[in-house]
Amino acid sequence: MTQTSNSIDQITAWAGALGAGQVPPAAFALAKKAFLDTLAVSLSGSQLDSVHIVTALASELGQGDGPCSVIGHGFKADVLAAALANGTAAHAELFDDNSEPMMSHPSASLVSALLPLGQSRGLGGAEVLLAYVAGFEVNVVLGRQLNPRLYEAGWHVTRTLGVLGVTAACCRLLKLGRQPFGAALGIAASMASGLRQNFGTMTMALHAGLSARDAVHAALLAEKGLLSDGEALDGKYGFFNLFVGVPPKSLPFGRPFELVESGIIFKPYPSGAPTHAAVHAAIALQDRLGGRLHEVAAIVCHVHPWNFMTLREGVPADTLRARVSMRYCVAAALRFGALGSAQFTEEALGDPLVQKFMALVEIRQADDLPDNGLFPAAVEVRLADGHSGPVHCETVRCDIPPGAPAMPMTEAEADQKYRSCAAVVLDAPAIERTRAMILGIDRLADVGELCVALEGGGRP
Repeated sequence: MTQTSNSIDQITAWAGALGAGQVPPAAFALAKKAFLDTLAVSLSGSQLDSVHIVTALASELGQGDGPCSVIGHGFKADVLAAALANGTAAHAELFDDNSEPMMSHPSASLVSALLPLGQSRGLGGAEVLLAYVAGFEVNVVLGRQLNPRLYEAGWHVTRTLGVLGVTAACCRLLKLGRQPFGAALGIAASMASGLRQNFGTMTMALHAGLSARDAVHAALLAEKGLLSDGEALDGKYGFFNLFVGVPPKSLPFGRPFELVESGIIFKPYPSGAPTHAAVHAAIALQDRLGGRLHEVAAIVCHVHPWNFMTLREGVPADTLRARVSMRYCVAAALRFGALGSAQFTEEALGDPLVQKFMALVEIRQADDLPDNGLFPAAVEVRLADGHSGPVHCETVRCDIPPGAPAMPMTEAEADQKYRSCAAVVLDAPAIERTRAMILGIDRLADVGELCVALEGGGRP
């Protein structure tokens, strides 16, 4: 790469030439974990209303007869419809992974684009895994350069920036030459969108599906010869100037690989990442308080300033809003001593003690929490004795939530998450079979075998 080459040239040159021998073993190992985690939440998310709507429309439009598996729905569709449905499922529960420098969910769209595209071409797992590494690197390196401006402006980075890296991954999988590879990136730049105003709605999940679908579409159009402007990223009216006002200073792809450098945050709770430190603290408090929950008179949640920019305010009206509500997530964690799918039901939302705790929660900005990008928090609970007001106080602070690279999910925890999520769709033998295939994805001669097994049909 020359210093004068533009961003499209740099991305195409690096990603197009990336070989398996250049990738550290640790990066491939983490990529496999990302596939396991993403397919876990895709299986459980596949049964949410947002995904049922997407799949029903695909069938009505005649897209339900194709070569690509729709996860959890027992049928195949064309490659674009499958990518859209699977990407929506992967993000439906907000249970999918995070990248701290990208400030978004990298794997939902990557996995959901690459598997149906690979299935449609009869490609092997090693090729899909390498393409994932390429797309992850492009997205996180760009995210490190463009954030926090891109996120602060109100864009959902999973969608807005995500479509570029996922397109790069698709182009790498198809082994496109530099000219069509660059054209695909320009096409994807015109597809970029996604508003954070839609957080806590079905459309938030749709964003990941749109990124997967559009990336596949851009790559396939470019493969057929559709052209775009070579300055679609760096030009006066290009992506960088329009979205953040300035191009990136440098794009040091693979120096070192972001999978090794910044890693992946795997979620233990199906809620917005900014709630996780506070939820972890609230669960610890519930254990500490035991049978005294009825005495709680005040709850103060001390959070990093970033939390105020991300989460929805007020009392959530439904379970989707609850997933991005600090007030609800802390109240539910304190009430139940856990925060899983069972806590995101209408019954849990209407629980009298949860309702009481939500009314008590006060969220305050704290200036003494570390600026580590992990939304640290401290939760303070005050108890009343029934006579003279609050008399006892318990506080738990969490700087690094579980699942972060510094406090990684164990293999046993990752396996339990997969088995629990997959059980929504698959029976026990199918769960173990798909788990083994995912962890050995680099040995699959055709990823279609895995995709078919994830369709479902062996329901509990």
